[in-house]
Amino acid sequence: MDEKLALVYRYFQLLENFSADPAEFANIFHPGVIQTEYPNQLSAEVKQRNFELMLDSMATNKLILKSQHYSVQKAVQNGNSLVVEATWTGEIGVDAGKYRRGQVMKAFICTVIEFREGKIYRQRNYGCYEH
Repeated sequence: MDEKLALVYRYFQLLENFSADPAEFANIFHPGVIQTEYPNQLSAEVKQRNFELMLDSMATNKLILKSQHYSVQKAVQNGNSLVVEATWTGEIGVDAGKYRRGQVMKAFICTVIEFREGKIYRQRNYGCYEH
């Protein structure tokens, strides 16, 4: 397996385990990492997160979700970029807004990941959630 794709699998594994350990993610993310999340069912706005905000978001997910899983469908590499199509499923762990404990959500995600110095430097997420 290509080392870039292996790094993405490791990233998804950490997310599935609800890790928010900065040391673990420092092995994956470039210090100047920026994640951009484009509008979707959960957020009407474009959101950009640096390393610290990404870790905060991961900690919040642990409070809201009981479980989550990423399944990579396809990955295409072009130079220092990797385009990954994945399916995400998450079980809600608490009642939150319109979401109820036990509800299972599913999203089809395309994420464009750019690497610098062997780590994730830029990540752009395009998620389509089932209703």
